[in-house]
Amino acid sequence: MVTYKLPELFSPDEGQLGALQANPNLPGYSVYSYIRGAGKPPLMYTFNNSSSVQPYSGFEKPLSGLWSDTLGLLMEHAGEEDETIIENGLPVEYTREVSFEGIEYKFLVSKFPFTTSGGESFLLSSFRNVTFFLDSINEIGSRKVLFSLVAENMSDVFCVVDMDARIAFLSASIKKLTGYSAEELAAIPVSNLLTPDSLETGLKIWSRFKGLDERGADVLSENKPELFEIEFIRADKVRRWAEVTAATFSGPDGCILGVHGLIRDITERKARHDAMRSSLKHEIELSNVKSKYISTISHEFRTPLSIIYSNLQLLENHRFQLDAETINDAFELSRMAVKSLLRVLDKVTVIDAVNKGKLEFKPAMADMEKLCRNLVKDLNEMEMVPDRIDLIIHQIPDEVWIDESLFTHIFTNLLLNALNFSDKKQRVQFEISMISSDTAGFSITDHGIGIPEEEMNYIFEPFYRTSNARNARGSGLGLAVVRDCLKLHHGEVSFESSLGVGSVFKVTLPVARDSRATE
Repeated sequence: MVTYKLPELFSPDEGQLGALQANPNLPGYSVYSYIRGAGKPPLMYTFNNSSSVQPYSGFEKPLSGLWSDTLGLLMEHAGEEDETIIENGLPVEYTREVSFEGIEYKFLVSKFPFTTSGGESFLLSSFRNVTFFLDSINEIGSRKVLFSLVAENMSDVFCVVDMDARIAFLSASIKKLTGYSAEELAAIPVSNLLTPDSLETGLKIWSRFKGLDERGADVLSENKPELFEIEFIRADKVRRWAEVTAATFSGPDGCILGVHGLIRDITERKARHDAMRSSLKHEIELSNVKSKYISTISHEFRTPLSIIYSNLQLLENHRFQLDAETINDAFELSRMAVKSLLRVLDKVTVIDAVNKGKLEFKPAMADMEKLCRNLVKDLNEMEMVPDRIDLIIHQIPDEVWIDESLFTHIFTNLLLNALNFSDKKQRVQFEISMISSDTAGFSITDHGIGIPEEEMNYIFEPFYRTSNARNARGSGLGLAVVRDCLKLHHGEVSFESSLGVGSVFKVTLPVARDSRATE
């Protein structure tokens, strides 16, 4: 295996190199390359990591006018020069000035000859636009710094591998990319360099190349470059991503001799793309949530508003003919409808506050028994079916350390679910006890429709309605509110459920001032 570095002629002064590297205004440069065998035309061309079998077209982005003119000059006598370099076996580098639209540009030409394990001679050539680097170097006063900067900061890696998977050529930039020298890499199993998924990807592509090799010379129509991504592990154990462009090349008899490739670090680019995809996904989710909010509110508001409107019409049109009891019923129905509207608004407000990070935990000493009795009373009134809830309170402290608002949200929603998803003749049991000196335990048991086993993982998601409950009333927000409020209160919830039998929801809640609820 042979690797080449830039000639020592171009080693920089440390102060000059540091000054150049510290300049944040230096732009990047484009790279054009090709590989050719002795006595043969180039096999494949690459431009900024995009491959083509044509020298001036077929790239992901078309060549600019500058590059088209430059390549016309550089390729004019390249064949003769390339053959001489292959014959001599020594690398060559030089700069070439090109005039385009009245401006002088400088290009660095690098040509590296190498020989495969089968004795075939090849040449890897690359052209780089280094105009802006040279302009900056001229200000510093040392042209030598340019070449070191290019050599030390070029992240692209050129490689050639024969069909026995032996490395025939590997550019020195492999050290910058992986942290390993070419010699070190040769002794490391590929399985130690790539993540399992990337190893599988690489083996599939290598198998395709081997398949072409085994079928002989008549496979040119299928010999297309492969572009793929791999995740590799550097010498410092840091994981990075690379984009690889690879294709086979053939000898004079048309038989495949090996694979040549261009490897580019795309870790930062991939991170940006992933961030963009994540942001887009988040925007789509937000849009869906907004749509569901609107749909839920319109659906949940329709019935209460209809009740309020019809009772107002009744009072307006017949107020002098109605007796006191009918008038009171109309007001009571309207009051219940308003409370129903407020319940939905409370849920939406809690979810919105959680999403904005504005829902706060504000504990204080409170009479938990009184709080629970009032909560049950209010729910019985709202449901207009008195005494469906059996409240069982075992010995508990006179006062506990809780956030009354979060507490009310948690158990109002759990009890409402138990009431809504069971027959109005079925009772709901609400039991409270102390399971330790600083933790209260709560259980809510109903004999309702139950939860399908395959849907149990989703019931705490906003707007989720189980398949057997989609015709029942409710916003689909209640259990999401329970989840978010419990998280703030450092509590936990679990449940057991059987279809057609009912459900039991169990909650544990820290209630002592020195417990984790004070965090």
